[in-house]
Amino acid sequence: MTQTIRAIYENGIFKPIERINLPQHQEVEIIVPHDISGKYITFMAERGGSFDFLADQKEDIYTINDGEPL
Repeated sequence: MTQTIRAIYENGIFKPIERINLPQHQEVEIIVPHDISGKYITFMAERGGSFDFLADQKEDIYTINDGEPL
């Protein structure tokens, strides 16, 4: 039997939005649809640390000397 469980991904853990009837330690398979909204992609990117490197000033590879003025 297939059961759809809505959840929120937070701090590395999927948290069900509503109460579910599964035994403790039940293994499940989670499928994330490709049409996930931009709101949730942004939320996951912020929480996941994927873009933390952007806060490092050494990562700013562009300077006033790059390219030619228009």
